[in-house]
Parts: sequence; C-alpha cells; structure tokens
Amino acid sequence: MSVSLKELCQMVNVPYDQARALIESESSDGESVEREEATMEDTVMEDTVMEDTVVHADLSGGLEGEEASLLAPEQVQFDTGEGSLSASEFASCIVDYLSAHTEPDTFILWSDGCGYQNRNAVLSNALLQFSMKKNKVVIQKYLEKGHTQMECDSVHSVIERRLRDQDVYLPAEYVNLMKKARVKPHPYEVKYIDHTFFQDFTKLRLCKSLRPGVRPGDPTVHDIRAIRYNNNGTMDFKINHSDDWHPHPSHQLRNSTSDSHTVTPLYSDRLKINELKFKHLQDLKEVIPKDFHSFYNNLLH
Repeated sequence: MSVSLKELCQMVNVPYDQARALIESESSDGESVEREEATMEDTVMEDTVMEDTVVHADLSGGLEGEEASLLAPEQVQFDTGEGSLSASEFASCIVDYLSAHTEPDTFILWSDGCGYQNRNAVLSNALLQFSMKKNKVVIQKYLEKGHTQMECDSVHSVIERRLRDQDVYLPAEYVNLMKKARVKPHPYEVKYIDHTFFQDFTKLRLCKSLRPGVRPGDPTVHDIRAIRYNNNGTMDFKINHSDDWHPHPSHQLRNSTSDSHTVTPLYSDRLKINELKFKHLQDLKEVIPKDFHSFYNNLLH
C-alpha cells in the first residue's frame, strides 16, 4: 500500500508544490507526477499473494529442482476497504491456495524473511493446522539476504508492463488487465476477494513461539532457515539449509487435542479508510467518469 504525495507532504510538513517541483526536476524516466498521483493502485488497491512466497508441490517424496512441480502463480487482489496487511490476511491467502491443491503430499514454500508476512507465529499456527487437518507436510524455506529473487518477481514485472498507460477507474478493472498480462501458456490466475475471505488465525495456539531456543545465545527466530510442519502436530527446523532437521522444542507446542483450533472470520464488515484518503479519492472523481463515482461515494470512512 502506498501513500500519495499530498499525504506524505502533510505528514512531514513539506509544501506540496515544492515537493512536486523537486520530483519533476529530478525524475529520470520522464513519468508525469499527475499520472502517478491519479493511479488508484496507489490509493485503494492491495496486491498480496503470492507476492513474497513461492509454492512448490513436491510430488516425489522430498525432492526439489526438476523433480518438484512449481504450482501456478496466483494473484490475490482486494481493495483497502476489504482487508489490511496483517499476518492473518497473508495466512488466509496462503492456506486457501494450498487447500485448492489436494494432490501433493508435501508442499515446499519459499519465502523472504519479512517478519509480519512470512516469519511469525500466526502463519506458523495456520500452516501447522493445515498440515494436521489435510494430512500434508509443509516445508517453509527462507531465502538468504541478497538472494531473494523468486519466480513471482517476474510475474509482477509482466503485470506492471501490462498496466502501463491504462485507464483504470475501479479496483475490479485490475483483475482483467492482470489476467491479460500473459497469454501463453495461459492467462494468470487472479482472485478478487472481499473481507469475508479472511480468517483470524491469531486465536490458534498450536505453536506458542517459533524461537528454537530459550537461553541467551540460543538461535532466534531470525536464524531459522527452514521449518517443517508435520501432519502429526510436530515441527522441525533448520538453522542452515544444509543442516539436518531438528525437532522444535516441545514446550513451544501444545497438545493437538486441546481446544486451540478455533478459527473465526477476521472481519464482520467492510473496513473504514482514513478521512484523508477518502478526501483524496473524492478529489480524484474530477478525472473519473461519473458512472464510477458510486464506488467512491460508498467507501466507509
């Protein structure tokens, strides 16, 4: 989610005209500030999964590379009136994606090290519950710093090229453009969702903590390079990719028969956007055809 130039100027108490002139004078690609400010992608759209996670379906008992099948990328789209960017939102998208692929017995997820997205107890509880419920094994591997290029990055590049110089007035219009960004071997999979899609995984207590140690000097969450979620409710970890698997400390895991499996809807209604964003969206209606104004008028704020 991005902040408009006007919002940023208000936050840092810098005159808008001065900042705008500076950007125009130092812009290296000649893109106009007006076009950047008027894109709804910067004001109402969220592009989440599979942004920082690539999923391999391992069909051959733990092998990777040519022996593993890379599942088709899926883009999940929603506007900021339907969801936010909490760990439960990301967990909801990933679990939904895994649940749609029932054939593999083992999934391998490649993630970057972003804590609130990919390296937290909320997502770990969601993946452990998925493994237990679906009788699957999920292996989550973390990329090393400086080596975070993934297949999904090329997907975003293709989509960004398709979006250039396009008139887009509603968030839903992005969906069709994203699908058309690729023709062969087939269009991209795009799921346009609302607030009813998201589940609250914060109440799960299968895993109390990801930290593999408890004493000073022991490995921390950020030292973990791989986590394996087993269908029997246990977890294993690696500090280095070349290490053998080590069992996650049992005191960090709860008995799978306890009443710690509750997952409820994350939201009961659409989300409110802040007043400043609502005002700026109303200002944008001057350059948006009247047929689309009702969407902006009905945004909660």
